[in-house]
Amino acid sequence: MSRAKRTVSVAIGSLVAALALVAAGCGGGDDGETLKIVSDLPLQGSNLVQTEQMVQAIEYVLEQADFTAGDYEIEYESFDDAIASTGNWDEAKCAENGRTYADDEEIVAVIGTYNSGCAGIIIPIVNEAGLAMISPANTAVGLTHEGPGASPGEPEKFYPTGERNYVRVVASDDFQGGVGAQYMMNELGVTSVFILDDKEQYGKGVADAFEIEAREIGLEVAGHVGWDRDAPNYTALMTQIRSTGADGIYIGGVEPNNGGQLMRDKVAVLGDNEQVKVIATDGFVTTSWFDTAGAETVEGAYGTAPTRPADQLTAGGQEFLEGFNEVIGDAPLQVYTLYAAAATQAILDAIARSDGSRADVIAKMFETDVETVVGPMSFNADGDPAGGTQHLFRAEDGAWVWQQELTLQ
Repeated sequence: MSRAKRTVSVAIGSLVAALALVAAGCGGGDDGETLKIVSDLPLQGSNLVQTEQMVQAIEYVLEQADFTAGDYEIEYESFDDAIASTGNWDEAKCAENGRTYADDEEIVAVIGTYNSGCAGIIIPIVNEAGLAMISPANTAVGLTHEGPGASPGEPEKFYPTGERNYVRVVASDDFQGGVGAQYMMNELGVTSVFILDDKEQYGKGVADAFEIEAREIGLEVAGHVGWDRDAPNYTALMTQIRSTGADGIYIGGVEPNNGGQLMRDKVAVLGDNEQVKVIATDGFVTTSWFDTAGAETVEGAYGTAPTRPADQLTAGGQEFLEGFNEVIGDAPLQVYTLYAAAATQAILDAIARSDGSRADVIAKMFETDVETVVGPMSFNADGDPAGGTQHLFRAEDGAWVWQQELTLQ
C-alpha cells in the first residue's frame, strides 16, 4: 500500500445483511447526496503491518456496503498521521490532520486513531467542529472517563464544547492493566514485578493501571520506569531490574518504540520468559514484534488485548472473515483489523439513520445498537463500548496464540 493518503470514491448499492448493516431510513437527506468519512492511522514504520490491514478492512466493509449508508453515497479517504523520520505518529501531523477534517464540511466522521496520544490531539479539534470520531484501537482511560491511568483534567479537556463526539469499539486500559496484574500473580505465580512503560499516554496509562491493581491485590512492585525509545540498548535497565530480584516484567506501550531491542536485552540479561515472566500490552500483540525482537526471544511471553481473535467470532464474523481473507491472502490477521471493520460498520449504521448533518451523525452514533463482525456494538454516554473484556495471548513459535477471555475480578 502506498504510504501517501489515498482517496476512494465509489457509488453503488446498499448495505448487505452479511455484515449486519441493514440501513435504517434517513431523515432529511437528498437521494444521492455524498458524505465523506476518513481514517487516521500511522501508515509508516513497523505499524504499517497492522494499519495497512486496518485500511483494507475499512475499504472491504465499504465495498460490501456498496459505498452507501442509507440514502447517502460514501466517499472515503485514508490519512497518515506518521512521519518518515520516526515511522511513528507525530503530534504536529495529528494536529494538522485534525484541522483538515474540521475544515472540510463534507466530512461527517473520522475512523481513528490507532495511538491514544494522537487521539488526545485530534479529539478536541474535531469536538469544536462537531465532528464524529470512532476509534478501532484507542484504549487510554482518560479519553472517555476518569479512572486508573487517567491524568488530571481528563476526559473533560478533550471536549471543549462540553459535548461528547468520540466513541471507541475496544475496552479501556483500566480493564487491561487490572486483568494483567491479576493474571500475573494468580496464574503465573509472579511475586515481584518490575513495570516498564514507553512514556506515551497509552503506555504510561495502562502501566499505571497495572500498578494500582498490583498494589491493591498484594503483588509487590519492584519498580516502575519509563524507557527511552531512542536508547541504543537497555542493558543497564535490565541490570537494574535484575538487582531487584523481580520475577516478572510488565510492559506497557507499543512495539515501534524500540520494543524489539527492549526484549532482546531483557532475554540477554534476565533470561527467557520462563525464568522471568513477561506480560505486554496490546501494542506488542502484533506480528512485527517477532520480526524486530526475534521469535525465539518473544517465545513464552504473554500479551493482553481488548480484541476478540478470529476463531472466537460469531457466524456473521466468520462469514466476513471468509471474504476478507481473499483480500489479505496469506498475511496473518492482525489484532485490530476486525475492530477497524467493526468501527466502519458502526459509523455507517449511524450515518444511515442520520439526517446527514455532523450533529445528527454524532447523536445517532451514541444511539448505536448494531451487530458487527465482533458481535453486538453499543456505547455508553462516555463513549466506551458496552461490556468490554480483555483477551490473553501467548507467543508460541512466532505467533500469538489465544489463551482465554479475561474479566476484572
